[in-house]
Amino acid sequence: DPLSSSVSSVRLSGYCGSPWRVIGYHVVVWMMAGIPLLLFRWKPLWGVRLRLRPCNLAHAETLVIEIRDKEDSSWQLFTVQVQTEAIGEGSLELSPQAQAEDGRSQAAVGAVPEGAWKDTAQLHKSEEAVSVGQRVLRYYLFQGQRYIWIETQQAFYQVSLLDHGRSCDDVHRSRHGLSLQDQMVRKAIYGPNVISIPVKSYPQLLVDEALNPYYGFQAFSIALWLADHYYWYALCIFLISAISICLSLYKTRKQSQTLRDMVKLSMRVCVCRPGGEEEWVDSSELVPGDCLLLPQEGGLMPCDAALVAGECMVNESSLT
Repeated sequence: DPLSSSVSSVRLSGYCGSPWRVIGYHVVVWMMAGIPLLLFRWKPLWGVRLRLRPCNLAHAETLVIEIRDKEDSSWQLFTVQVQTEAIGEGSLELSPQAQAEDGRSQAAVGAVPEGAWKDTAQLHKSEEAVSVGQRVLRYYLFQGQRYIWIETQQAFYQVSLLDHGRSCDDVHRSRHGLSLQDQMVRKAIYGPNVISIPVKSYPQLLVDEALNPYYGFQAFSIALWLADHYYWYALCIFLISAISICLSLYKTRKQSQTLRDMVKLSMRVCVCRPGGEEEWVDSSELVPGDCLLLPQEGGLMPCDAALVAGECMVNESSLT
């Protein structure tokens, strides 16, 4: 289940490009003077079905996510784009030094039920990637979470499942740190260690707000009053709508900026590398499996972590 237990049912449908459908899509939009674009903004599923053709999830470029909440029987529809990223050779396994201590090779990220996948989760290989010897990661982002394609399961799974089954011994043995190559692979899979809050520009917010069905109805009302020569009524509706849009734009952008400033945290941290080396990196470069060295003078912790050696005191009043 790619979502939390707050939903009772989730359906995932895949769609990929079709040249003939794309041509038909543009013909329909052109013949109807762009009106379908407005409808597709309110009903994105219509545009997806007109422009793309259904396909297997393994080849999907666009996903339609249908969610039914436990509290009601209505379905919510979302569309997301499947993204691909070429990654280099690396591993999700314990470092060789840690494996030598353990005497066996065990995936540091553990395994999902019945050991369905190991190592790099059987990363998808496209024909183009195979021809140049690259591995390609397929994933999509939804509600702030990352979901990766697991080839052996023929399904998308939340990236946090890669850590299921990881024992305390695994955490303790990972104190030697990750090699730079493994760190790059994990960053591609897990993403950067940041909370990204997008802040739209005023023109983008204006388009989003003006295309709201409510303001479409207001525009129709203005045209109707003008047709009956009720100019003052039309002017009042226009002024009220304009003021409402301006206030909404200001509040939305202000809230986005405030939230972004609250969660923005970037600093230099020291991580261990195999062989006893130490390296200073930006906190956004941290990945699961990195081993951090805490400075004696203390400081902020830009991630969740487990203490594997030494002792420290945590100021819980600053936790969120």
